[in-house]
Amino acid sequence: MMSVCEQEEAAEMISEWPVIEQEVHVPVKKSSNSVPLTKRKHKVEEENGVQSFKTKRAHTLCTSNLEEPLVKVAVAKWWRRQPEEVKNHYTDNLPCSENSDTVLAGIMRLEITQSFMRSEVTRLNDIIKINGPSSNVQAALGSFFEKLGDFDSAKHHLEKAVLLNSDNPDSEHKWLLGRVSKQVKVQRDQRSALHSLPSSSNLSMPVYQKVDRVSAEDLTSERFYEEYSSKQRPVIITDLRVTASPMSPQDIKTHAGDCVVTLKHSVQNSCEWARLENKEKITVSDYIDRIEGLDDKSQLDRNASPGYLFDWSLPIHCPRLVEKIRIPRYFAGDFLQRTSEGSLYRDSWPSLFFAPAGLCSELHVDAFGSNFWMAVFQGSKRWVFFPQSDLPYLYPQYPNSMDPVFEADIRNPNLENQPLLHLTHPSECILSEGEVLFVPAGCPHRVENLTKSVAISANFVDLSNWDNVLEELELNALVDPRSQDLLQQFTSLTFDKKMKFYNSEIPWSEFKS
Repeated sequence: MMSVCEQEEAAEMISEWPVIEQEVHVPVKKSSNSVPLTKRKHKVEEENGVQSFKTKRAHTLCTSNLEEPLVKVAVAKWWRRQPEEVKNHYTDNLPCSENSDTVLAGIMRLEITQSFMRSEVTRLNDIIKINGPSSNVQAALGSFFEKLGDFDSAKHHLEKAVLLNSDNPDSEHKWLLGRVSKQVKVQRDQRSALHSLPSSSNLSMPVYQKVDRVSAEDLTSERFYEEYSSKQRPVIITDLRVTASPMSPQDIKTHAGDCVVTLKHSVQNSCEWARLENKEKITVSDYIDRIEGLDDKSQLDRNASPGYLFDWSLPIHCPRLVEKIRIPRYFAGDFLQRTSEGSLYRDSWPSLFFAPAGLCSELHVDAFGSNFWMAVFQGSKRWVFFPQSDLPYLYPQYPNSMDPVFEADIRNPNLENQPLLHLTHPSECILSEGEVLFVPAGCPHRVENLTKSVAISANFVDLSNWDNVLEELELNALVDPRSQDLLQQFTSLTFDKKMKFYNSEIPWSEFKS
């Protein structure tokens, strides 16, 4: 658990916007030995257990050009100004995380913060009544409504913010509107689906279907495209030689032992992708020694996790290891390799995964609408999949990006609280040494390492996920110049979108030529 000071420092990382003074109503736990709040510089009036912190704010209702911060910045500033006894009272209710976004999300769930955000909605509406609408205030108002869970109102005000500045719209406001629009669509799909549910007594988690397992000797590239990737069906492919010799832990130590990596670990209630957050930095050699000393049957302590070497780019960090890789024929037509040198994602993959038994990446969807493949060299992993159409039934949230974080707990499903799980279409498989898995774009999945495992993976683009990729890039391009550059290349009339089918695996040097 982070200390109060650490929580403040994490929140302070978000921004350094000017503090906007306002009246804040904060419920405080009464205690006979609490520090008297009268010692604060602000006047305090106690009414029915509610502290009313009053400061001068008349200027905030009279200044037409006032720059109002969006909700994350406003809440971070407000939280840092709260007295220590208030923050200490709520410490145990906050996530055990050092990630500033996760900590701030926990702060926003507190009732005192919800009360503050509701008061900000009132204040911002007052500003609009006095000064008239402005893009900045409408965007701030929309951001507060989003964190209060009123997504329809959030979308309404963000649309106004964009329209009020239509000649030169703020790209961040447009991006925020795109993210909130995703949440609005999810909610509408959920409301519609609730009408098709049977009575609560008949709700159950569907039976998991098995993923096809096909030998490469019987699967041409054309058949793979027609039966699996174009239909968004996962498949395990056997009898593939991805490297001339298996990539063993000792081989990795020899080529990458001195490299420093940032390990990941699973954090409950994290708002990061797959609920994985940064844990520590360590050399590859020291990490492998740590994992090799663990027993596959040992139980991992969430608070003392050995860490997960997760999605570590080999072309960027250790080109010597990637030179021995051969790209499976089914994925060798990757459109990313047709972009210019230095383009986003062109050199990101394959990446390395190394983990002890028991570590998981929670339910997630791969970024920017990409397809995904993984080859396992050692150990085994349990995969659970859902088709893209099931996404609303898994209770996704979009707290900080276009990549959802899922509320559904598929390990211990509670259909009383999450009845839409009844409508899902799950499938599962065990991916073992020597096998390659294809994961379709937009497909929510969860991965559990059943044993110590070593694997590589890559994301790729072809016609099967072309529309998904363009849709995601259009949103990300609003705030990311490299996404904008990639989108421009993909949508150029001269870009080669022809599918190419191969009869065998492609050496790395040829794949990159």
